[in-house]
Amino acid sequence: MTDRILPRLPTLAAGALCGLLVAVVPTSSSAQGAADLAVHISADSARMDERRGIGTYSGNVVVTRGNLTLRADRIIIHAPERRPVRMEAEGNPVRAESPDLDNQPRVATAQRMEYTFDDEVLLLLRDARVQTVTEDARGDRIAYDLVQDIISIEGTPTERVHITIQPRPE
Repeated sequence: MTDRILPRLPTLAAGALCGLLVAVVPTSSSAQGAADLAVHISADSARMDERRGIGTYSGNVVVTRGNLTLRADRIIIHAPERRPVRMEAEGNPVRAESPDLDNQPRVATAQRMEYTFDDEVLLLLRDARVQTVTEDARGDRIAYDLVQDIISIEGTPTERVHITIQPRPE
C-alpha cells in the first residue's frame, strides 16, 4: 500500500519514518552541497503518498534542513524519487529561522511560505515579514534568496511595502 495515514506518532518515530521520504545524509553544509542536505521533520501526524512523492505533515510541524528551521501548522513536501524539490507551509503564522551571511539571526514570518530546495529561495505570502539585526521588511509578498541574501518585496494596491534599516552594531 503506497498511501498511509499515521496518527500522532512520537517525534522520534515520525522522524525515523520520514527516512522513507528523504535520503539520510549528514547535515553539515560545509561538508557537502546544499542539495545533499537531509530534511528532518517532526509533526503530530504524517501522510505519505510514496507513488506521487508527496508528504503532508500536520500539527506543530518543524522542518530542519541545514541551518534553516521552518515551523508551521501544516507542511507539504514534494519529493519525487525521494529527492525534496519544494515545500509549501501554512500557519498562523509560518516561521522560518536561519542565520544571514554574517551568521546573524534572520527570522521570516507569513501566513504561507513556499521553499524551493535547489535554489534555496523562500517565498513569503500574506502578512510577510523578514527581520534581521539591521533590517525589518514587511509586505504582502517577499521573495528571499537565502544563498545570495537578496530580498524582493511587493505590496498590494492598498498596502505599501515597509522597510526599516538600522545601522549595524559595532
